[in-house]
Amino acid sequence: MLKNKTYTHEQIREVNYIRILQYLRTHHETTKAELGKHLQVSHTTINTYIQTLTEEGFVATFGTADSSGGRKPVIIKLLPNVRYSFGVSISPSYVSVMLINLVGDAVDSAQFPYSIESGLQPSLSQIREQIFTMMDRNQIEKDKILGVGMAFPGLVDTDNLILDYIPNLNIKNNSLKEFQQELGLKVYPDNEANAAAYAEYLMGKGSNLSNFVYVSIAEGIGSGILIDRFLFRGRNKRAGEFGHLKVSDEKIRCSCGRYGCWELFASKRALLKSKPENMSETEYLRQLFQDYESGIPSVEKIIEEYVRHLFAGLDVILLSVDPSFIIIGGDLGAYMDRLIEVGIAKLELKNNFYGYETIRILASGVKENASLLGAALLPLEQIFNYQRTLLDL
Repeated sequence: MLKNKTYTHEQIREVNYIRILQYLRTHHETTKAELGKHLQVSHTTINTYIQTLTEEGFVATFGTADSSGGRKPVIIKLLPNVRYSFGVSISPSYVSVMLINLVGDAVDSAQFPYSIESGLQPSLSQIREQIFTMMDRNQIEKDKILGVGMAFPGLVDTDNLILDYIPNLNIKNNSLKEFQQELGLKVYPDNEANAAAYAEYLMGKGSNLSNFVYVSIAEGIGSGILIDRFLFRGRNKRAGEFGHLKVSDEKIRCSCGRYGCWELFASKRALLKSKPENMSETEYLRQLFQDYESGIPSVEKIIEEYVRHLFAGLDVILLSVDPSFIIIGGDLGAYMDRLIEVGIAKLELKNNFYGYETIRILASGVKENASLLGAALLPLEQIFNYQRTLLDL
């Protein structure tokens, strides 16, 4: 039970409701005795909590568990379709929209092209149409939707719903307040790497970690920093923009206006720069890695040059954040384990700095859909993140 005396009984009760739902989400099912032990409250108090959550449609009873003696305990489960949320991920190529339920299961999805020339507004109209279409198709009322999370590859003012600067989408100082009003649902915009880091924390390899840096490799490079299970965004919501750190003296100009940025040399587009026009990205990457395993010198040069640039940026993260784990995900998810192995085992790049050997570098467990899933999960914070609720009380 929460023991901070500055909280009222009503506030503590609200937080304990969230802790019950959080526990049920991760454990799938439980009993009142187990919940009482977890929250350190009496059987009578747990009965009251469960009765309220049952009346609100969040939980239900499903049979009984084995008993060591006496009455068999009743099994309690979370009802996943009592609430939903939407996730939207916008890249320079396309817009993805996903509908998920309370436990993160995908219910519906759609994708359509994004036009940099046309700008954001036409895409916002299409997003709104897709959201209403999915609600109708799945017979979901608006009061069952917790909100719409949105992931953008750039600087986002999450508090004021302002897209500050997103060079890869040609967006600057764009407000989402009108979009939120027209939609009639709360909007949760964030940097795509922060959204992906949140997905990794809830659904991937970061689920048992309290501190890590997530690196998103896509058209550009972004980073999400998790400290004590909270996303660290910085004073101006710009923390983690490692993609625009200088890693080369080559006079190649980035979309941000600088030269030699990390994302110019270690993003997905950097690895695809030799792709023939008549070849798809999927085909090219498959062939590239097959040729690398076959020991073709020209391909070895491409892969290993890419990996050296990738680890050059990881060096900066190591020296500036000093995390215990770095998790790398994004659009190269299927090949990231191999790229990390090349950097560590073949090129021995972890030997560059003293102490680097203690840092674990992992490929994402969420793979390519991390930013989209993370965006959809952002509205669920009000249901599952009791630490965040404590800050709001």
